[in-house]
Formats: sequence, C-alpha cells, structure tokens
Amino acid sequence: MIAPLLLAVDYFNFTYSTNPCHSNVPVPAVMRKGTFSYEDRKMATGFDLFVRRVVRGSLAPGTTQAVVVMTCDFPIGGTAAAYAFDERGAGAVLLGKVAEANWGGDWGRGPDAIVIRFVGRTLHVEGCAVSNCTVKSATVYALRGRRLVTTAKHTMAS
Repeated sequence: MIAPLLLAVDYFNFTYSTNPCHSNVPVPAVMRKGTFSYEDRKMATGFDLFVRRVVRGSLAPGTTQAVVVMTCDFPIGGTAAAYAFDERGAGAVLLGKVAEANWGGDWGRGPDAIVIRFVGRTLHVEGCAVSNCTVKSATVYALRGRRLVTTAKHTMAS
C-alpha cells in the first residue's frame, strides 16, 4: 500500500526545534537530505548534524509515531539523541528525547548504542545511562492521550 508512505513525514528534510548539540547549534536546524552544518564563530569550529535513522510504529490505534536518531558530530567525538514524534497529518509534534549516547576519540559509543523497537503498543528504547556508556538504560514508553509516558525503566552494565 503506497498511500501511507506518501503521507509520512520526511524526517530527512525536516525542521527540528531541538538537536543533540543544542547549546552550540541554534535552532531551528533545517535538515536537507538528512544533514545540517553550522559554524560556531565563537568556538571557531563546525558542527555537523545527521539523521542516522528513523523508526516508525504505532502506540495507539489510528496513530503513527516515529523515533529519529540524530547525531551532532564535532572535531573529536560527538553526541547522539533519539527524539520521539507524534505524526499528525503532514506534520509531527515532538513528544520528547528518549535516549542519548556520547563519544570521544577513545571513549563512549556512537549512535548505534541507541536501540529503538516498537513492540505491540509500546516503545522500547535502550541508550547510555552515563556518558561513556559503561552503563545502559532500558526504558519502555506508552502513549497516554497525546503524551509519551514511561511505564518501566532499568539500568544495566554494558
């Protein structure tokens, strides 16, 4: 069936009101083909944002949600975050940040440390609980009305 794909939000060509390097890169970040670059004149360095993947599912009948994993790459390392969206018509409303991962030249893990799965009517997210990702968190979310709520959370060694 092609119709749902035509109505789906294109997160690779989307304007984001937040991003993983929020304090260094002003919002909105206007992604084109999944990329956005910004030169911070005060720091004399550049930041590159990328949409790494989009995972879609449904947390309630007749609804569509998506989780976008985005990275902010800087000269040595980077940070990744996963943002949940509720798709409404041709647009999307940010539900919140659901995971993050950070890395440097010799520490941490990149965006692959973030694992997203829709299971039934729940969203299962694994991410880093601490900056170097030696401890991971696993969180289960559900949609209550138009809000994303945590239904279970635990941490574990990586």
